[in-house]
Amino acid sequence: GGKKMKKLLTLLLAVTCVCGCSQTKNPTNESKTARIPMVMVDGELYMDTGYDSTIEGRCGVMDGEITSTVDGTERPIKDNQSNFGKDIGYQYGTTEGTIEIYQNEKWRIFATEDVREQIQSEHKNDIIQTE
Repeated sequence: GGKKMKKLLTLLLAVTCVCGCSQTKNPTNESKTARIPMVMVDGELYMDTGYDSTIEGRCGVMDGEITSTVDGTERPIKDNQSNFGKDIGYQYGTTEGTIEIYQNEKWRIFATEDVREQIQSEHKNDIIQTE
């Protein structure tokens, strides 16, 4: 029964590879490159989820505005600061941990790190089901 064991080993190897790849958060590596668009609101860092909001009939009043900006390679360090520009309005999202930023005639969803991972994994499932 050596065949079965070998198969199991291959499977284990494949699994460990996947884990290794996702840990490319190497700070020295990313310091020179542009970061994900992000903004700080209420002391929380919100990052671009890559998704546009689908909320219809929203209230036209902004909850706040991005008033200062840092370089695209940096992290915002104070409230209402982004690394992609300023004079941009935002509203708090319907989901806790999200804000929506109005850019290019569209509302873009930004979320805290945990919520962003949740949103992205939920959307991953969507893709799988439609095939």
